[in-house]
Amino acid sequence: MSRIDSSVTDGVCVLRLNAPPVNTLSIELLGELRAAVREANADGRVRGIVITGGPEHFSAGADVAMFRDIKTAEDAVRISRVFQEAFQEIEDSAKPVTAAVAGKMMGGALELAMACHYRVCARGTVFSMPEVNLGINPGAGGTQRLPRLIGVEAALKMLLTGQPINAAEALKLGLVDAVCDAADLTKPAQASGGTPRKTRERSFPNVLFTEAEKLAARARPELIAPSVILECVRTGVVASFDAGLRAEQLGFARCMETLATRNKIHVFFAVRDTAKVPDLANVPTHAVTRVAVIGMGSMGAGIAQAVLQAGLPVVALDENTAALDRGMQRIRESLEKRVKQGRLSPEKLAAILRQLTATSDWKAVGGADFVIEAVFEDIAVKQTVLVNIERAVGDKTVIASNTSTLSFDRLAEAISRPQRLVGLHFFNPAHAMPLVEVIRHKAAAPETVASALRFAKAIRKTPVLVQNREGFLVNRIFLPYVKEAFRMLKEGADPEAIDRAMVEFGFPMGPLTLMDMAGNDIFVHADAVLVPAFPHHGPTPPIVTELVARGMLGQKSGMGIYRYEKGSPVPHPNPAVRQILAESRARSSRAPRVITPEEITQRLVLRMVAEALRVMEEGIVQRESDVDAAMVLGTGFPDWRGGVLKYARDLGLDEVRTQLQQLAKRFGERFAATNLPLNT
Repeated sequence: MSRIDSSVTDGVCVLRLNAPPVNTLSIELLGELRAAVREANADGRVRGIVITGGPEHFSAGADVAMFRDIKTAEDAVRISRVFQEAFQEIEDSAKPVTAAVAGKMMGGALELAMACHYRVCARGTVFSMPEVNLGINPGAGGTQRLPRLIGVEAALKMLLTGQPINAAEALKLGLVDAVCDAADLTKPAQASGGTPRKTRERSFPNVLFTEAEKLAARARPELIAPSVILECVRTGVVASFDAGLRAEQLGFARCMETLATRNKIHVFFAVRDTAKVPDLANVPTHAVTRVAVIGMGSMGAGIAQAVLQAGLPVVALDENTAALDRGMQRIRESLEKRVKQGRLSPEKLAAILRQLTATSDWKAVGGADFVIEAVFEDIAVKQTVLVNIERAVGDKTVIASNTSTLSFDRLAEAISRPQRLVGLHFFNPAHAMPLVEVIRHKAAAPETVASALRFAKAIRKTPVLVQNREGFLVNRIFLPYVKEAFRMLKEGADPEAIDRAMVEFGFPMGPLTLMDMAGNDIFVHADAVLVPAFPHHGPTPPIVTELVARGMLGQKSGMGIYRYEKGSPVPHPNPAVRQILAESRARSSRAPRVITPEEITQRLVLRMVAEALRVMEEGIVQRESDVDAAMVLGTGFPDWRGGVLKYARDLGLDEVRTQLQQLAKRFGERFAATNLPLNT
């Protein structure tokens, strides 16, 4: 079956990409596209060529699966050259070629469009060059054609940040020649007239690379893609287009040889594969057309916003009208902020808000296909709400409970049809965080779990299937990491040193700063559930319970591990914490000791590794890569390190075993991992 549909009307040959589901650009598809362009050039009826996809989607870009087959630098150079030569043949067409595009134009899809002589896009199209986020440089001419189309400065901004631009910006910059309705994309008028216009022959104005050099210099030394991209663009400017293409090939090979890039690619596939559950592959699911969210606290409001942003109508219910009003205000303010940032149009905002119904009447929930309760984290309260939901909805409605700590087996005891109940653990802020843990308890029907996985993807989240166990997955691994940080405080480490070590490791912030942001009281509440379930965790550190007792909850109270000025998230040293620690050490007759950054990093990271190994041994998730995806998306574990278990593999399983044994001997059984339940 051909991957290219070809038709000729009024002298225009329309070549439509037809490689479902998303027109991924494989080497095979490129070969067929090149052949189709040759045939169109040889056809005397044809005076112009249009390359398009569908009215809503052009192409997902290059097939990243090819990267898994790259074993050597020569493999990387070969793949880059194949794409470059294919796009060069399109640009060399004797007849004008127009790219008629829509949807998300990312990476290789945009590189293909830039090789065409003209570009027309549908309204709502978004353009980006996100390769830098995967640890690579564009390898199909993107570093050469983009600067020639929109200028070096604007191109480097797109190339070095991966940030998207919308259709209006693309038109203003000169990336596209026209913006139209999707229905008009392939009209012959768009392709008729004009002559071939080669992007490679466009000249540059004199440019300075100073700002781009500063931007590239901010990248971690392990991540070479920004400097490679800058080098490719500079080569194209000071030497030639062809020299720039060669720099792309060699740069792509250099990036692919680095462990950081290979780890980023590992995470890319780990995230993509989370929803693949073999025993649910053929299970029917329930379509969702209307969602109800019960409880309009910060989490409930965030969940409602996430659903709204995905285009589904939401009934938001809270029996407390004041809480309901606050929730509606949160949603409006958050969406209005997106408008101010240019990420949402005023018209789209109005359309979203029309999909939102606020109510305190349970009858309004009756028409929902999918109901999510997000009330206070108390099992009696949640069980009461679940009973009310079951009374209000139909027999096929999926009932989801959002909880970070409570047992779903116990929650299910409250309702008469527990097979309809599933866990959905969102992370705060729910409208922004990409991860959702889908909790499978013992009574959940396969259809219910499969429907929850489908729903999570429908609202643009990454679902990870987790078996019902205290802490589920992310909190089970992450809270011991935080607890270890609190332990080191008592032993003598400064808060700043602990946080600095983990930022240096690659986290966006350290564990103590994160706890101040989340709330130390939240940690104490969650840890109270984990301690009896996992005795090896040890008790909640006294320092954090003392902080909570004194009202030092973190940012929200102005005091936590750090001190905060009113309205500012910037942490400052908190003398009260130092006093609490001094008193605690005096009571235990233990003098503070010097803890090196190396010890801080080793203990914190390997504490996560040890717990992740226990998770695998207990069968909490189905794959190692699920752990890696969840920890990257849910906690900020650096993707260039591959995730918790990929990091352990890179360290070497024998080395991990040795270090854990040494730590267990020195600090206790929480580091013990006598069995490494990983495939070698």
